[in-house]
Amino acid sequence: MNKMKKIISLLLTLILILSCNQNKVNLDVAKADATSFLKSQFDFFSSGNIDEAKQTFDTDAVLIGTDEAEFLSGWEEVEPSLVGQFAAVKSPKFNYRDMNVVMSDDGKMASYTQRVDFKFKSGEEIIEIKNVRASGVIKKFDDGWKIMQLHWSMGVQGQVVEY
Repeated sequence: MNKMKKIISLLLTLILILSCNQNKVNLDVAKADATSFLKSQFDFFSSGNIDEAKQTFDTDAVLIGTDEAEFLSGWEEVEPSLVGQFAAVKSPKFNYRDMNVVMSDDGKMASYTQRVDFKFKSGEEIIEIKNVRASGVIKKFDDGWKIMQLHWSMGVQGQVVEY
């Protein structure tokens, strides 16, 4: 009987260990998936499709742009901004660099920083903007990654606060 208890105890321990390992998230895979999303997050600009943009942003997303008025909270505020940008920005090309992605322990959220250079046509003019500092948070849902928070800024020369 004592031998049987040991065998049952060993089997239960083995089952517990195996079930814990099955729930473990492969953070390398999750990070690669998140990075892939981040490298394509603005593809909707090429199509100018607001429905595609809506699938990229969470309904509660916050977008902080380079203009002081661009502190937009929720899709209802983000959407008109994107519609205006679609009218002004044609044939955009984005180049991402210095990307750093930090994953949550469960692999379902990531924060990131990066620099973005982009070129686009506005009217008859080709405009190129370099060194936009971008950061944000994305979250994995059943239907894929979505932007939860996005912040773009342009560095200014000199310090705002001297130290």
